[in-house]
Amino acid sequence: MTFDWEFNHLGMMVIDRDEILTHYQSIGLGISVGPQPLLPYTEGEGEITFFRELEGDPISHKYKTGGVHNFKDGQSQIGNCQLEIYPMKPGPGMFISRYLEKKGDGINHIAFNTNDIEKDTQYFIDRGCELVFNVTTNGKTIENYIDTRLHGDLMISLRPSADDWEKSWRKNNESHPMVNDWSFLGLGICVDDLESASDYYSHLGYSQLNEINDRKEWGIAYQDYSVSKIILELMKAEESSIYSNSLKQRGEGVAELIFEVSDLNIEIDRLVGKGAEILQISDDNKMASMGSGAKGNILTRLVQKT
Repeated sequence: MTFDWEFNHLGMMVIDRDEILTHYQSIGLGISVGPQPLLPYTEGEGEITFFRELEGDPISHKYKTGGVHNFKDGQSQIGNCQLEIYPMKPGPGMFISRYLEKKGDGINHIAFNTNDIEKDTQYFIDRGCELVFNVTTNGKTIENYIDTRLHGDLMISLRPSADDWEKSWRKNNESHPMVNDWSFLGLGICVDDLESASDYYSHLGYSQLNEINDRKEWGIAYQDYSVSKIILELMKAEESSIYSNSLKQRGEGVAELIFEVSDLNIEIDRLVGKGAEILQISDDNKMASMGSGAKGNILTRLVQKT
């Protein structure tokens, strides 16, 4: 399956939004650029429908769109990657609260813009996935969360094609003078069973990029998939791996952000100068992982641009 989508953002669920934003900015990773524009800006009647738990009847909430809004999320701009940081209370409630109760802070979804949100949503439903969150305005869907967590614990969020207002907002954030010139490549995702996870991603129609391979320096077996140019690297970690604690303590899920940089050595020096810890460097000095997970539980991998 070829998904003609455009990457929109990563969604990180947290208990303390400002703590994460401050941490990322202090280590030279991401710049706080404020909340994202609420979709849509058009005036009318909006409705959010979600499952309080993943079993039982859905709950709907109607509201007026347009005008003044109170924003809860914050945005950390990391290169060309928009990281949505949304605070919630862990415990009973919608699935996001349950995520925090079970795993603590972390990335639980990746969002894309699509030209046909209804068709693409139905594609995943036909493959056994659940629609667990739906947002509409004036009867038109503006966001769907699809439960693709069976292996890898990562949801897909779909939105309609970005309008001019959203595009200009995103361009403004990326042009911030303090934002890194990094290019977002994808995510490293820890899994318990690499073969089963690979079968599941193939079932969902994600594009397989390679056979299962080893990255001995990192202590992992891995297999890469892509979704509309974004790499989802499934990783099975050995005991000695820098990812083993994440898998033990938090279970399956996103463990690492992956970026391409123009000069890896310069970036390492800059990050170390700000107090970041470099956990692993490849023998050929073309890839490095840094310990950015003191807040947010997510490491960061930098890859030298070729």
